[in-house]
Amino acid sequence: MFNARPDRPWLPAEPSERLLRVEITVPRPEGGQARKPVHLSLVIDRSGSMSGEKLRLALEAARQAIRTLQPGDRFSVVTFDHQVEVPIPSTDATPGARLRAEAALDTVIARGNTDLGGGWLRGCAEVGAHLPEDAIGRVLLLTDGQANHGITSPDELTSRARSQRLRRVTTSTIGLGEGFNEFLLGRLSEEGGGNFYFAARADELPGFVGREIGEVLSVVARDAALVIRAPGGVEVESLNDYPCTRDGGTCSFSLGSLPGGMVLAPMFRLRFPAGAIAETLVIDVALADRDGALSKEPWTLAWPRVAEEQARAQPADPEVLRAAAALDAARARRVALGLNDDRLWKEAASALTDAASRLRGYADGDPEIRAEADRLDAERDAYSRPMSSLSKKNHYYDATMAMKMGGRGRARPGPRVLGVPTDARLAPLLRTASQALGGVKGAPAFDVDVPFQGAPIPAGPLSQRGEDELAAYADSLDPGALKVVFVEQPLLDRWFSHWHLGYRTAVISLAGLDQLISLPAASFVAYELLLYGLHALSADYEPAKLLHTETLACLFDLCQQKADVAIKLQAGHVCAGCLEKLSTVGLDRDVVTQLWRAVQALAQSGT
Repeated sequence: MFNARPDRPWLPAEPSERLLRVEITVPRPEGGQARKPVHLSLVIDRSGSMSGEKLRLALEAARQAIRTLQPGDRFSVVTFDHQVEVPIPSTDATPGARLRAEAALDTVIARGNTDLGGGWLRGCAEVGAHLPEDAIGRVLLLTDGQANHGITSPDELTSRARSQRLRRVTTSTIGLGEGFNEFLLGRLSEEGGGNFYFAARADELPGFVGREIGEVLSVVARDAALVIRAPGGVEVESLNDYPCTRDGGTCSFSLGSLPGGMVLAPMFRLRFPAGAIAETLVIDVALADRDGALSKEPWTLAWPRVAEEQARAQPADPEVLRAAAALDAARARRVALGLNDDRLWKEAASALTDAASRLRGYADGDPEIRAEADRLDAERDAYSRPMSSLSKKNHYYDATMAMKMGGRGRARPGPRVLGVPTDARLAPLLRTASQALGGVKGAPAFDVDVPFQGAPIPAGPLSQRGEDELAAYADSLDPGALKVVFVEQPLLDRWFSHWHLGYRTAVISLAGLDQLISLPAASFVAYELLLYGLHALSADYEPAKLLHTETLACLFDLCQQKADVAIKLQAGHVCAGCLEKLSTVGLDRDVVTQLWRAVQALAQSGT
């Protein structure tokens, strides 16, 4: 899908501004279509501050990333402290190379200072040296510290990120903990055409690395750009702050390399000069990418100039105004955070005041926009005094994600569980199960994705590698949600399900279910959505620690005899011991009990 929507269709004779919202849905790959080869470099900070759990989990995340690659891909690992080393030079991702890489990672230890620039540029060189025309080049930089050795200038590093992107070597960054420079890593990823992630805790690293690799493996449109051609005198500004190349009246905004199924909503502010009534100004909006995957047909928008009274009376599109307000607010917060970081307290407060005034100027009575302006006013005091490092990073990450996602922030409010059917025949079961669970107050939001095409599902039993590839693919569909993927073939160990921590994704097999139980299949689907969906409500929840071998008709019965699952599906019971353990990890007993009873109702419904 590709379309363009202005906030208003007419222009007055005097100088004026208009908003333009572009909506893009990247097509998913067609069934059987091979993905593009990936050339990946993992650049890992090994300085002294990374010692212990940080480095251990960073290296484990690197191992998981390497395991998802296939022959035809290439990978390298670069480590840096005050020195840059390449324990794994760029190599084909053969099974033997992946095994040797795991052994090489075991030798990495923490030490020294942080030559962030040198390590990152060496990773870029490893990718660029072997990058063919049809491949995706990506460097993933992981650090917990400041660039305090070698190249340290943010402007110099950002300039080099832009140059690397033009050579088709893109950069994503992960900042860990409280000691890194979020402004530098954010700019590197934006100019480098990749993503920025903030991991407050080391145990979040595998999930972010898995999310990044899943996205890269799903890219269908490399080097995507949105091109706007405007008449002379018309200024075009990206409210998402996309990198822009200008040539006369043509502005090309870099969108990066886009995975299939991704939804974008770029927003622009157009400033028109004065002109004569009855004049019409025409703007073309088009998409371009290296692979020809995006729409070829441009949108043409025409703004006729009308009398001032008519222009003032025209209604505005409220959705366009609200999206612009969310982006204006996010941009203002990022500016204010930069001023706060420079200890310019008064200027930081003024940035929010000015943004709130701007929002009220075009709110046109809209309560959502007025509420956003009120929030900016309410935040002014916090931005006008020293902030903790963690608070600044959280605010910066939220604002950055809002800008990247068209004002939507990190994710829709509240925890979410996304059921993913790998075949259209499974979708009705997931919808029935999700609706039953979604009616419980305090539950996560249960959604169902459309059945995706081109998923890496081999014939026959699904191996560990096949599951990893499927989990990585699913993770790219909606990075904000926990995913539960349902397949029709058996898993290699003939078990029902497996949890893939790095991707926050469970893979569930429905093979042979109708021969094991005579209950509605939707009740089993709801059970699996509940069992793994509780991860969305508690980071400390681990169902494996609750499972017991004794059959008590409890949610957490292990069911070594698979047919015993029918017993617990009909019982709607959680034993006292499990309820106590759920409380210790912050889960509400009543919510879990009500969810389990919803599963029981499905089991007893006979439908």
